[in-house]
Amino acid sequence: MQDLHSSSLFGDVTAKPVETLSKKGFAEAIGVSAGRVSQMIAGGLPVEPNGRIHVARGKAWVAENVDPNRRRASLDGPALPSASASMMPASSRAVRDAAEAEIARLKAERMGRALIDRAATLRTIESRARFERDAWLGWVNRAAPEIASTTGADLAATVAVLDRLVRAQLMMIANLPLATLDAAGDDDDE
Repeated sequence: MQDLHSSSLFGDVTAKPVETLSKKGFAEAIGVSAGRVSQMIAGGLPVEPNGRIHVARGKAWVAENVDPNRRRASLDGPALPSASASMMPASSRAVRDAAEAEIARLKAERMGRALIDRAATLRTIESRARFERDAWLGWVNRAAPEIASTTGADLAATVAVLDRLVRAQLMMIANLPLATLDAAGDDDDE
């Protein structure tokens, strides 16, 4: 859309500098938010009767009444939170955003194979333990005939003795505390 002041309807009239701005326009002119301008108005920023802000008087008021560091922070971007701001409780949105960020980090680590699924790990360990238990119990039935024929012992008695000994060994291993297993693993590394 053409600027009305420079259009052919008004001839050669040039646009005069804007003397007043809306709250939003003044906020953009000085580089702060409209909410901050509302705070300044509450603090004494002069406002015209129509609710607009005279640019020159408004800028002069800001220069005299607003801390230069706050003005610079508003122009340079968001300021770092002060100590008093960090003591305030986080909003529910901030808490939710932090939780979502943590979930995203954990998903990324899992996808990058830095983390493993606990339930899947437990299923794998239990499956391996059942496999080893069944393998030892099956070994009794495979080894007993060979031991009985080599020693001339009764097959049924040999199976019964081996079965009892293997089951006792499996129970003893199952009842070992994990710390004992960790220590035994460390001894093997030496």
